[in-house]
Amino acid sequence: MRSALILVVEDHPINRRLLQAQLASEGWQSELVATGAEALLWLEHTRPIAVITDYVLEDMTGVELLHRVRRWETDTPGAPPIPMILYSGMPLDYLQSESRGLDCRAIITKPVSRAQLRQALAPLFSVPETPPFTSSMPDDLLIELLQFGYQQLPGLRQSLANRQFQQAASIAHGLHGAAAVLKQTEIAQYAAEIENRVRQNPFESLDAVFASLQTALDRLGRQIKARQGTLSA
Repeated sequence: MRSALILVVEDHPINRRLLQAQLASEGWQSELVATGAEALLWLEHTRPIAVITDYVLEDMTGVELLHRVRRWETDTPGAPPIPMILYSGMPLDYLQSESRGLDCRAIITKPVSRAQLRQALAPLFSVPETPPFTSSMPDDLLIELLQFGYQQLPGLRQSLANRQFQQAASIAHGLHGAAAVLKQTEIAQYAAEIENRVRQNPFESLDAVFASLQTALDRLGRQIKARQGTLSA
């Protein structure tokens, strides 16, 4: 079945919703899935106008997903290839090398902007009328980031205390990525610092950086509360 939807494949819930909001702001509707397996299952019965996939998924890479879609299309001829767009925080030249020969229509680097999406999609389709631009991040996404950050702090603290450095780096990496896409620079900076220092010098004390990360989250919470109080006044 032909669909006017863009399929978004992204395992991080905040990143998924942000990308959906950015697409909607450009006039595009989208369907969200979290894994490559879910994407392949969805593609069995629905043909989207494009697929946008993150490089790092829970069950496979975006390039592996791209390869499997192309192989599936070869086995079931009769329709043009689905436009596949890869996005990631990894270096552009690496992504270009990994996806060479797989007809990847565009590569977008994180943090993703509306301008990047517009540029990637414009050559493929007639771009719909764009709604008025809004520069502020939706409060519900920032609240999700705040909740996600507070949920991650206990595990991060415990993994640092127990010297489970790989786990600590993974938690910090996830928080860094979520904060970066929502342009919360301070949170992203401290999370990235924890990740980098854990990987490079894991036995160094990170108490001060951890405290700064928690303070940055608290500051975001106060900003959201103040803004909502202003809007309801």
